[in-house]
Amino acid sequence: MAIGSALSVGLVGLKAFTIQVQAFVSPGLPYFSIIGLPDMSLSEARERVKSACQASGFKWPETRVTVNLSPASMPKRGSSHDLAIAASVLSASGAIAADCLADTLVLGEVNLDGSVLPINGLLPIMLHAREQGIAKIIVPQDNLDEA
Repeated sequence: MAIGSALSVGLVGLKAFTIQVQAFVSPGLPYFSIIGLPDMSLSEARERVKSACQASGFKWPETRVTVNLSPASMPKRGSSHDLAIAASVLSASGAIAADCLADTLVLGEVNLDGSVLPINGLLPIMLHAREQGIAKIIVPQDNLDEA
């Protein structure tokens, strides 16, 4: 049993808040759940993330995977958390060293083939990161100019 963690950022209008994405890989029949007030597009991340990881050559855990998005009291929307979910699961399964993701925002939507799509709202996200003292941010290639 292992826990992997990554950071993402949610937006309510232009107000940003940090989301801790934790993945717990535990014994049991294969199952993937996302908890912590995800909307429908975020709930669909289960299929996008699993397919993207496998298409990118990573072995998906053949066991129970639970992803928690904290704070649970804040609603989370959109697909910009896909890459953070993938990173936390891969960290929990040992494919990524846990210390690689410490104090790092991970942002991006993933396609089924593993490609990473740009996100909206990067400017308020980056301003929030600066206010919180977060210096490392992983962004999609297509967001590089905006970043």
